[in-house]
Amino acid sequence: MSIEGLVFSLLIALATVAVIAWPFLRRAPAVYTADEAIIQKQRERLLIYYERVLTNLRDLDEDFSTGKMQPEDYHVEREEWMQRGIQVLKALDELDQHHMIVPDADQEALDHAIDDVIERAVAAHRRAAH
Repeated sequence: MSIEGLVFSLLIALATVAVIAWPFLRRAPAVYTADEAIIQKQRERLLIYYERVLTNLRDLDEDFSTGKMQPEDYHVEREEWMQRGIQVLKALDELDQHHMIVPDADQEALDHAIDDVIERAVAAHRRAAH
């Protein structure tokens, strides 16, 4: 092999090593402040709840399309889950503006607080609709 070939191969090998090693050599991400950490935890819990809402809506649609549900039951259930999804998205918007649901809570207390906020908003929507 010629000198040029060896140099070129060495450059390619070094570039490959650099690309592979780059993620390991980067600085660690910035540490969250206490409030940012709480907001991030609440955002994660809301996203989990929103995924549950989407799963339930998909299951409802599937049950209705296969004839497992009556139309009136389907429409009531679907409206309720749609309202929950809307409230979760509103809560996510509030978090983006740095308004926490609860100042500091463990996972279970946070889940209960999120459920309470969503259920109160859905109940208010039902009262307004009737």
